[in-house]
Amino acid sequence: MNLNDFKRLIAPLRQKIFLLLGRGILKAINNSEGTQKIQITVLDGEVITNMERFQEYGFETYPFSDSEILAIFLNGNRDHGIALCIHDRRYRPKDLSEGEVALYTDEDVSAPFRIQMKRDRIHFRRSDKEDIDIDTSKTEDIGTSKTVTTPSELHINSTEHKINSPEISLGGVIFGDLRTLIDSRFITLFNNHVHSQGVDSAGDVQVDTDVPTILASEANQATVRVRGI
Repeated sequence: MNLNDFKRLIAPLRQKIFLLLGRGILKAINNSEGTQKIQITVLDGEVITNMERFQEYGFETYPFSDSEILAIFLNGNRDHGIALCIHDRRYRPKDLSEGEVALYTDEDVSAPFRIQMKRDRIHFRRSDKEDIDIDTSKTEDIGTSKTVTTPSELHINSTEHKINSPEISLGGVIFGDLRTLIDSRFITLFNNHVHSQGVDSAGDVQVDTDVPTILASEANQATVRVRGI
């Protein structure tokens, strides 16, 4: 066997090796199935359709046409390709520092619009809103045993509105000195009040009622608490 015979022998294997990986341009996406199916162009005008695009669990994207794609072809078979990565240099943010991570869309090009994990903080950027920073180095670990009571509201009619909440906070000038809806002044007034009976139909003055038999106390203040700012 000479060299030419050997080259002809290994030609099919060599061809499959060359076709294992491919780089192409995204042309269309079918996003209606369990796995995204895409159409791409590779090499010199070669069109491949219904290629599966694998993505990480919990993270889903819908890239634009003309994005760049890296694909693997099992056993070099061009009819059995899997998209490994789709890259779009038109919209990639270029202002991140080393180690940072960002979630972004094409909107971030014309104006800030992203979620960016920076050093010890999470940064929310949006063009029509103020930027928000969450300092993760100062957040408190509340564990898994905490119970959060969600307030509920009931609008009964035009004059009555009920709020069911463990605590109600009222601020501002009007409520600045208010501490409890039932304070010591109300307790004193309630416990000492009587009802005047006035004059009956015969003109006789009636005796006033006694003070309440069930008195209010400090314990009644625990039902609703109000804190002024």
